[in-house]
Amino acid sequence: MQKQLTRVFSVGFALVWGWVWLNSILRWQYNGLAAAAVGAAMFGVGFAITRFVLCKLDELPAKQFRILMIACLVIYGIGLGWLGFLLAEVPIMDMSTVLQSIPDFLDDGIPQVWGAYYVICNNNLGLALLLTGWYGLLSLFGISPTGEAGIYAGIVLNVIAIFASVVLVCVLARRILKHNSGVMLAFLCCVAFLPFVLWSPCFYSDTLSMPFALLVLWAWTQYRKERRFRVRLALLAAMALAAFVGYAIKGSIAVVVVALVIQLFLEKKWKRALWGSVVIVLVFVGCLTMYQTWQHSGLLDFSVQDAEGFPIELWFAYGSTGDGDYSDAICQAAKDLPDLESRRQMLRTLIWENYNSYTPASFVEFLTRKAAITWGDGLYDAQEFLATPLKANWTHRFILQGQAGYMPMVYYCQAYQYMIMGLVCSGAIGAVRRAKPGTLTLGRIIVFGVMLFLSVWETKARYSLNVTPILLLLAVAELWRLAQPRKIGK
Repeated sequence: MQKQLTRVFSVGFALVWGWVWLNSILRWQYNGLAAAAVGAAMFGVGFAITRFVLCKLDELPAKQFRILMIACLVIYGIGLGWLGFLLAEVPIMDMSTVLQSIPDFLDDGIPQVWGAYYVICNNNLGLALLLTGWYGLLSLFGISPTGEAGIYAGIVLNVIAIFASVVLVCVLARRILKHNSGVMLAFLCCVAFLPFVLWSPCFYSDTLSMPFALLVLWAWTQYRKERRFRVRLALLAAMALAAFVGYAIKGSIAVVVVALVIQLFLEKKWKRALWGSVVIVLVFVGCLTMYQTWQHSGLLDFSVQDAEGFPIELWFAYGSTGDGDYSDAICQAAKDLPDLESRRQMLRTLIWENYNSYTPASFVEFLTRKAAITWGDGLYDAQEFLATPLKANWTHRFILQGQAGYMPMVYYCQAYQYMIMGLVCSGAIGAVRRAKPGTLTLGRIIVFGVMLFLSVWETKARYSLNVTPILLLLAVAELWRLAQPRKIGK
């Protein structure tokens, strides 16, 4: 029964992901077929390197390979930090607002000036608290969140988050593929993934939430092989806690909790899956309840909510029309109403009318267009945050629109994205035959859950950035399997 359910899910994931992949190619504003052809050539190069070069690493003793990997990761981390500093930008939009509010938090723990912002955009409170902790630590060394030093300090934290994600992808590749060649392939695929570099100066929730889903996957690999009841219980609680912290920084990470529950029922006997699910849900809901209670106990002034706040329906309204992106007309219409309840009713009516206006064919077209924009952008909207250089240098010949290197960079990122998407689709098709629920299945469930969430929520390409390490892990596993046909561990 469980294998059959895994097979059914794999079929559905392969069909949906393949459809989005195909439409991303056909709908790209430039020449998607040309980029896909380059992506196919990239796959060929990766296949050859894996088949004929990386396989030699499997003969290397564990200690020597560990030293090699540590050296590679150190060099990558230094390079990522250096490029992050070169790409430093003047913070814009919500990233700027959050950064400006940090002195308030550091002063007395309460955002006096920016309190209303966190009532309206409560989803960014977790990001602000994370940055407050970081800058609070740096204040011991005389570094404040203001000025250039504050921007560079934020970049350091962001680079740490991205670097930690790369390390976790490599660790998971070791757990799943069990060969040196698989670990090195994971590292090389992360190095070649340019959005990690492009997003290194943008210390926002999309990147700072990135390691937490990976921590859950890592803890899951521990849980699967653990036999001691107390340790298994602790690991379940730790997974729920990691999911909660990720959710507090970026709401879409909450999908991980649902994915864990599904995975438990795919792998475990129903009784064991049930108590495991109860532990995960109770810990997550308990953390969420304490978090919200703390906010209402004096951290934020919710008395302004009725006059200035927006209900959660606003972001669902954005996601119900057009390309699913922010709509100033919808936002302004909500602002014009006198209280929170009237805004909520107006937005619910609007959402209902929007979805009722679609025919089955136009609804599929709407979801397809929205998904292709979200998952098929090789830059992940990085260009929005890279338009205000702090100090212009040679990197801006590539990242600024209109410069000579910009379009070659765009084509590279797009081709690489199509290669990754193709490998993820191929892996899902292969899972239909193998039907063995394991860590890769959990990764696919998380990605699919985020896809479903973003199909109804306000969405843009950067909202999928925090699950790109999982996409890379799925792609690496499939490329390694194709190039060196061996059994992949669970």
